[in-house]
Amino acid sequence: MSSSQHQHKDEAPCEAATCEATLALTQDFSRPATLARVPQPSTLTSALGLPLFYLRAGTLSAKLLLSGGVAGAISRTATAPIDRLKFLLQVQDTQLITIRQGFRLMAAEGTYKAYFRGNGANVIKNVPETALKLTCNDRVKAMVAADGHTVMLSERLAIGGISGAVAQGTIYPMEVIQTRLAISPVGTYSGILDAFAKIVRQEGYFALFRGITPCMVGIIPYAGLDIAAFELMRERLHELYDDRPPPQHLLLAGMLSSTGAQLVAYPLGLIRTRLQAQGMGGAPLKYTGMFDVVRKTLQHEGVRGMYKGLTPNLMKIAPAAGISWFVFEESKRILHA
Repeated sequence: MSSSQHQHKDEAPCEAATCEATLALTQDFSRPATLARVPQPSTLTSALGLPLFYLRAGTLSAKLLLSGGVAGAISRTATAPIDRLKFLLQVQDTQLITIRQGFRLMAAEGTYKAYFRGNGANVIKNVPETALKLTCNDRVKAMVAADGHTVMLSERLAIGGISGAVAQGTIYPMEVIQTRLAISPVGTYSGILDAFAKIVRQEGYFALFRGITPCMVGIIPYAGLDIAAFELMRERLHELYDDRPPPQHLLLAGMLSSTGAQLVAYPLGLIRTRLQAQGMGGAPLKYTGMFDVVRKTLQHEGVRGMYKGLTPNLMKIAPAAGISWFVFEESKRILHA
């Protein structure tokens, strides 16, 4: 790890708070904080299954992971209506609905919960996904980087891509469930467990992995470019500001890297969503695979069809990053990280 990657303790949450886009993967999560020996608590546990006492007095990595989970949950919930709108626009293959019409479709369901359908699955997968990416990053970096002190751009892309692929592959069924809850007619599924049970019973276990091919293909251009671009900008900011860059500059770097990566990888995300959405309730499959989605989308909807839902997807970057940064900072302060 280069000298610019060794950060002052107070800077950690800033970088991790841009983390939903950048994952804060430059931190060394393998080393525990130096703390006094404390007695083991017997009962009180956190939502992560970790002793809450140790989250306040234990390892820095556990505190940052919990803070990242809280920040991700709140930021994703705050932008959930925009996220659901994106899904609704992506699966509209026979007509072009506007953003206003998309919100009207949600409002027509008659309850505020309509704006948050699928958010529960999105929040639940946040902690294990982030933890896996953070854990894999250090391990993969040790295997891929020829020089432990200098990581080349190509190596950054490989590290980000492999770490993202492992995390996405592990939690992928939750991605399918999130999509189904977001786009299904009212009453199709009553919740996450009901969606899981009905998908397996009506469509088979492998339906939980529909769309995983474009997801894995998209990991390299998305996670790889996102992380690589952010690390390059972050290192430059550390050089310019003597290892103490302003938090708002790090936040902007995270937003820019995430936006660029999304523009490159977005069509693969649309392909994934359409594959995830098909076959609901055992209905005949509309697409045979990712290339069939591309062919039919271009044939019937043109190139613009590959970017349906892009506008709301970009709309949520700034508020999601800002909320995530603020909540991460506050969570870290409460946990004394």
